Parts: sequence; structure tokens; C-alpha cells
Amino acid sequence: MRADRRHQARLDDAAEVLVESGLVDVDYVGAQLGTTFDSVQEAARAAVLAGDVSTHPLFEAQWIGRRRSWQRLGQHPVLWYVSERRRRNRIAPHPLVDPRIVFAAYPEARHHPYGALSYWLSVATPGTPLPTRILPRKVSWGTYRAAAIEAAAQWREEVVLARPELVGPAPALPATLGTSPAVTVVMATQDAGPLVHRTVESLQAQSFADWHLVAVDRGSVDDTAAVLQGMAAFDDRITIVRESRCSHARALNVALEHSTAEHVAFLPLGREWLPDHLAALLAHAHHSGSAAVVAGPGGVARSRSELVGGRPVDLATGLLRRDAVKDVGGLDESLGGAAERDLLLRLTRDHEPLAVDVPVLKRPDPTPPGFGDDWRSVVLERQLVDWDAAAARRTDEGLVSHVMPLGPEPRRTVEWLGSVPREGAELILVGVRLRRAHHVLAASIAAVIAGARFVSVPAAVSTSAATNVGIAEAAGSTVLLVRPEAMPPRQPIAERLADVVRQDGVALAQPLVVDLDGVALSAGARFSADNPHPELFLSGLPTSDAVRIGQCEVAAPAAPLVALRTETAVALRGLSARFHSVLAETDLGLRARQAGHGTSVVVPDAVITSRTAYATAEELIGATSSLRSTVLGGAGTPPPDRAPELLRTAGLEVTDQRSRRVSADPEDRTAPAVLVPELVVRAIDGIHESPPRLRWAVDIAAPAAQRGDRWGDTYFARSLADALERRGQHVAIDRRDARERDSRDHDDVLLVLRGLDRVAPRPGLLNVEWIISHPDMIAPDEVAGFDLVYAASTSWSERVTREWGTTVRPLLQCTDTRWFHPDRAEPDTGPALLFVGNSRGVYRYAVRSALAIGADLTLHGNDWTEFVDRDQIASGGVANEEVGALYASAGIVLNDHHLDMRRDSFASNRLFDAAACGARILSDRIDGLEETFSGLVVPFDNEHELARLVKPPYEAFPDDATRREIAMRIIAEHSFDKRAERLVDDAVRALLARR
Repeated sequence: MRADRRHQARLDDAAEVLVESGLVDVDYVGAQLGTTFDSVQEAARAAVLAGDVSTHPLFEAQWIGRRRSWQRLGQHPVLWYVSERRRRNRIAPHPLVDPRIVFAAYPEARHHPYGALSYWLSVATPGTPLPTRILPRKVSWGTYRAAAIEAAAQWREEVVLARPELVGPAPALPATLGTSPAVTVVMATQDAGPLVHRTVESLQAQSFADWHLVAVDRGSVDDTAAVLQGMAAFDDRITIVRESRCSHARALNVALEHSTAEHVAFLPLGREWLPDHLAALLAHAHHSGSAAVVAGPGGVARSRSELVGGRPVDLATGLLRRDAVKDVGGLDESLGGAAERDLLLRLTRDHEPLAVDVPVLKRPDPTPPGFGDDWRSVVLERQLVDWDAAAARRTDEGLVSHVMPLGPEPRRTVEWLGSVPREGAELILVGVRLRRAHHVLAASIAAVIAGARFVSVPAAVSTSAATNVGIAEAAGSTVLLVRPEAMPPRQPIAERLADVVRQDGVALAQPLVVDLDGVALSAGARFSADNPHPELFLSGLPTSDAVRIGQCEVAAPAAPLVALRTETAVALRGLSARFHSVLAETDLGLRARQAGHGTSVVVPDAVITSRTAYATAEELIGATSSLRSTVLGGAGTPPPDRAPELLRTAGLEVTDQRSRRVSADPEDRTAPAVLVPELVVRAIDGIHESPPRLRWAVDIAAPAAQRGDRWGDTYFARSLADALERRGQHVAIDRRDARERDSRDHDDVLLVLRGLDRVAPRPGLLNVEWIISHPDMIAPDEVAGFDLVYAASTSWSERVTREWGTTVRPLLQCTDTRWFHPDRAEPDTGPALLFVGNSRGVYRYAVRSALAIGADLTLHGNDWTEFVDRDQIASGGVANEEVGALYASAGIVLNDHHLDMRRDSFASNRLFDAAACGARILSDRIDGLEETFSGLVVPFDNEHELARLVKPPYEAFPDDATRREIAMRIIAEHSFDKRAERLVDDAVRALLARR
């Protein structure tokens, strides 16, 4: 009956579908809405009406659709999900639900009318492990459900707050007051003459007349002071104090020094009070005895929690007790802003303010957030972080704490949660006023991962202030400060950076930062002698230049991830909260050096990728303004610039320095802008050195980042680059996304390893193409554009040279003798029949043939599940450094080629690797096998031949001793070192011929 009802469910009734699909958790919906329900149907209806409410701990609408398809269609997200049919079976409705795992365990789930999650919930018990691979250990459904419900309840408690009630109406004023005047009104003025009359007249119109105005003029150059003096001449309740140019807080403190009344009020120029304003506030103050009375209508803060939460502060509609203001030291003159909020927070540390129902005229419009100093965050951080308590806490020397304020994208948070090392690390996620979906996901997943914690900040503070909240919570003796744009590293770097900051004299360490194209984005900050703004060191250069320079000292870090000792971070009071985000770590490094904690270093063998540019123009303009006060104020003087010396190590010399204008609007010359220094560099001419030294850009078709790490082109390029480096060359490997980098102009040779992509020659360089695969994609005009052309086939090279009229030299593929040689393993101690390679989206000839004859095949590689059963796959891949041991130990190694490579006799790299190990190799037929491999490679033309050849004792192949001799010849003639020697000799000859 239940199955029948499912099929009859109306897809236009979201609540009915929710109930029928089992995607309603009554307790979870209730936790988000702060209520309870008597039935599933009631909870479903409430969730649909509420809008942004998740109906189930394992279904999150914000996760399943980046383009919010259901919103365009006007659907509830559950309706959209269940109506997607086939596509739905590939959609993960939650980061902890992987449909592939569900289908592997329950194949019948593919046909469930409401998808994989609905089926899984129907068979799961509280003890069933979640269907996910991102968690470091198995977590039961019941455990996660409890964590999700608790996280939802905490979110509601923190975000959905009832506002304090206003006190009113005003009581009667006492017949006698403690002082006369009863209220001192303080005012700071500067260059605002037209506003003086109207503002003071609103004070003079008050029904309560026993007041004294102290107006402090901050060195006005207009008629402000004169207008005030004119009004004071006719009203002895007005006192004018003349000051030189000073801060707003300083002026108000001067006014407070001249006050004598029991209470003080603040009246900024341009504001007006209703006639009964002072009388009502004063009556409430005397009746309650409160040190702070605030007129509470509107959105202003009414309580201390609302002050900390960041609600607006309007001191112009408050009344404070003068002795209380004096006791807390008045306004903080070190603050460049938000001094009024800071004063109220200090006044209300022990007592709540009294919010009263006193009407006010229009409040000022909120100041739009800018990119300059964030003083509001500075003030709020003082309430959120107890640095003294943090300094007293003991930390774990064996633990590295990652502190990461969360950005707006939940997927990035989950990526970091899934990357936490199982041992020796903790991840502290700091959420700042997150939306429901992000808050609940982060808090609930962190709750079930050992070593992960979620800390929620109730106030909207800067990324820097949020980071400091996390630092104060860190249990490790080393902290990694991570900004949201940093991607989890492809290789663990935490312990490497921790080792560096444990060294004497080192305060901060940063990894090499690369962009999404794999090009260096930052190796720290450098400063010129005449410019307080930093330049990103090595920005735009290939990462190989940073590696060549090695670990080195820099003026300060400039990276979305930096490491330092926790005690250093606490001693420096963390990042300066006035920085919104970028350059806060630069400021920290400069202050650390100035305070004697040590220098900053860049560690180029630790690499982090940034999803974005280091900063937008607006962010950089604001941050450099903040940093300028550190540099020029002496809090962090940069050390002498070592960039020219370091660049010479990379084969580059500095020829000049210029300033680059960064503008918020390049089309508007009046828009905010900043000048940042920029070194002008060129390559050092090394062709006449001994041996000749050239800069090479090796171009491959593999994509950047982890997507391309497993490509054969990547392994090939790395081995070739290493061989060229051993011959004294400077080599950068440019993957597909990096081939347009401007710094290629510094290179001498562009070497294109021709694979899937056609690459245009670079003007001014020696352009070399080595065609190693896919000959069908090569056209005559392509090879004609290169200075030197090689191909990994002797017969094809001869033919196209003859037909196209362009010289194409034969240069066969080769092997890396560090990893491939006969001593990697004993023969015949490994798999009987071996294939190592990815499917490339096709059922490859060698694998298909081996399985067709029932051979005992050991298969390593990716993307095979579409063609073979999962239990027939030994692994998803083997590290290139370990493949040689498999080849040397195997009974037989299988090989095949692309159709065009087979036809045109392009011998694959696998043949050379396996032959260098002395392996027996069975391959599809190409010309030249016997000449090159001397019997180590035997071709097969059909399955019958394969079945005969794979049977021991392998009579078609030479004996062990002979195979070893052949392997040593392969190593001598077909190594990457041999190919590098040929390439360097030819390139030097060609370049010299140009001169």
C-alpha cells in the first residue's frame, strides 16, 4: 500500500511529497522553528510555509543546486529533487549522502520513486553508518541526527532573538535634582557652520532648561566657531572650547572634562531633539539609577547583547551618568571610529543599559561599510576575545590548530572538514552570523569529526576579528590562520609549516600561494624603500622560480594561510581587527618582527591554492590604508628588501622599479586608488655559461590542480623537467590553464609536449614541439610554426617530413630511470598479468581482451567501473614512483595504444617504463618494436594469441638474464636524461644561430 501511495503522490503538493518520501524529521523541523509538532503532516506544512527551513538533517536545499533551479521554477526544493528522475540519482542532497555508496549497497535504490536518500532512510537504523566518504571515520545516522538537531536549535537560539521590551512611559521628574545644571550636553564641531544654528536651537527648545552645553571646536577653518560664539553671547548656558585639530573622541573627552552635571548627553551637529527629549531621559535616569539610559525605538541596540551583536549605536539619544563615564576613562582616543559603541560596552560591563520608550526624530542613516579601518570590529573583538585567559591556557606541542573563519559558501567549509588530518591537527571553524544552512552544516558535521570544532560569533565582525576568536580557542602550540579563499592543500603542509616556526628566529611561515591556473600568486610581501605599500613577491612567475630560490626570509607574509606559534599569536593579540581580511597577516608579520618574535619566511615546497585573486581593488586600497599606519607609525618597519638578491638565484635580474596604480574604477581618475611597487625583471642571459643555462617553459595539456595530477602528461613533464634541471637548466611546467602567463616572456625556450591541445608558438622564444601522442590531430601549418619539431615515431617523422616539407626529427618517448629499473623487484613475485592505466572513457583493448579470455588480470587505474566490476579493480591508481616495482615483479605487463598512435607507430611511455624494469610486455602491434625493445615487447593481434602468450613459462620472451641486459640498454639509450641532453644541445645550437 505504501508503495502505491508513493506512486500516486501529487508532485504539486510539497507537504504531501515530503511526508510520502520520508524526508521530514519532526524534531529537526521543530528545532529550526522553535516549536513542537503533533504529527509529521503538521511539521511538513510548517516547513513549506516557513520557506528557508530544511525538512530533514540529510536534505539541504542549499547544497543540491548551485543555480537554485527550483526557485526559477517556483517549486519547493524537495519537489524539484524528486522530479529530477535520472539526474536525481546523481545528485547528493547533503554532503554526507553519496548516492554512489547507496547504490553500491542497495542496487534497487536506483528505482525508488523518491531517490537514493528516501530509500536509504527506509532501510537505515540509528546505528547504520552514513553513506559518505568525506568523514575520517564511520559515523552512525543516529549520532549525526542528534548533532544536527542540536545545531539547528543553537542556530535559532543565537539568531532568532526576542528584543528587550522598552520601559515607558516616563516617570515624573523629581522636584529637586542633585546638581545644577542637571545635564551637561557635549558637542564636538568641525567645519560644519551651516548646521550649528539648527542643532543648538533644538537644544534651546527643550522643555527641560537646566542644561549646560560644552561645544569643543576641533580647529574649524570655516565659521563654525564664530557661529557658536554668536549664540553663546546670548545664552550663558553655552560654553565654547577651542582646540586644534584632533580626533572626535579627543574633542568629546575635552568637553567631558568641562562638565559638572550629574548626567551627560551627546549632541552631534546636524541632529535635533524633540522638545521633551531631555526631560524624559532624565526622569528615567533618576527613577532607575541606571548609568546608561537609551531611547530604544527603532533598530538601535537596547541591551548589552545587542551591542555585542552589532546593532547600531546612537549615543545622541542616550543619557549617561558622568561619574560612570569618568570611572571607565571616557572615550578611547586610540580608536579611529566606533568610540561610542566602545564607551557603552564598557559602561554596561556590569549593568544593562535601560532602553526606554522615548520618541526620537529621524536617526542617521547607517554608514555603508567601506574597506578602510574596521573600528567596529576592533571594539567588538574586545568583548569577544579574552587574551589574558588565552595566554594562561596550556597548549599541546604535538597539535597544530587550523583556525578558519567561514566564507559564504558551505561547500568550501565541507571541503576543509573532509581534509582534517586524523592525527596531530584540529580544525576550528569560526562562523560569523551565518545563514541557517551553513551554520547547521558546519556545526553538525564538526560535531561528529574528531578534531573539529565550530565556534559561532554573534556579531558581524571582520575576518580578522573572527580569526582572533579562533586563536583564543586553539589547543595546539602552533596555529594555522586560514582565510576562506584558501583551498585545502593537495598534500599535507601543516606539520611542515609547524616545523619551520619552531626554528629559532622564525615568527611566521607561509606556503607558496598559487592561483587556480597554478601560477605563483604570492611568496610573501616585499617593500621598497620609498613606498609603504607591499608588492606580492614572485606574483605571476612560475612556481619553479620559488622552488629554485628555496625557503627564504621575506619582509612579511601575504597569504590566505600562515603559521605561527600560538604563544606568539596571543602575545601580539592576534591579527589587527581593523583589517577586514587581506594584509592582516602582513601587518602581523611586521609587528612580530618589530616586537622581537622573529622573521617571516616563505616555504615554497608547501603549496596552497587560492580560489580568488589576493584582493580586489577595493580591498587592496582599504587594506593598504590600514597597513600604512603600521609601516609609517613605526609599529612594523619592513626590513631591507632582499628581492633582487633572491631573484638572481632564480635566474632573473631586476632592471627597474615602477609604481602600478590600482583603482576602484580605472575609468574614473577621481576614484580611490593606491600606488603599489612593482619590480621590472628580465632573465639573465645564461647561454654562454658552462654548461649553457636556459629558461624552459614545458607546456602540457593537463589541467591545473588535482584534476591534472594523475595525467600521464604530468608525470612525463615532471621527469623531463628534472632531467633538464640536472643539466643546469631552469624549467617551469605550465599546464593548460597557465600557458598564457605573462612571465613566459622571460623564458628562452617554449617546449610543447603535444598531446590533446594545439598550442600557439610564443613570439620571441625558441619554440619547440615534441609530438608524443595523437598524431591525427597534427596539421602541417602547426608544425610549420615551430623552430624545432620532434615526434615519438621514426616512421611518422620521416613521412611527414617528406610530405609536409617541414623537418620533423624522430625522438622516441623514454623512461625515468630513478623509478624504472630491473632492481625494483624480483621477477615473477608480483601479479601474473598487470595493467596500470586509466580507462580514458573507453573499454581499452588490452583490458577487454584479457578479461574476455578469463585471465587473472590485476588492474590499477581510474574510471573503470563503467566497464568492469568493482571487485576486478585492484586500486584507483598507483603513485608513479611505485609503478616500477609492479612492472619489475609482474609476470606480464599489458599495453595498448590509441588507434592513431598504433597506426603511426607512436610507442607509448608505458613500453619504455616496463622495458626499463626488464618486464615481459604484451602490446598491440606497432612498427619498430623489435628494433627498439629487442624481444621484451611481443605483439598480439587477437584474443587467441593473448591467451597463448600469457601462460607460463612465457616461452615467447627472453630469460631473466637477457631481459636484464636489454633493460640496461633501454636505460642507457632511452632515459629522460638522454632526451634532455638532445633537447639542450639542439636548443643551444638554434639560439646561437639566431645571434
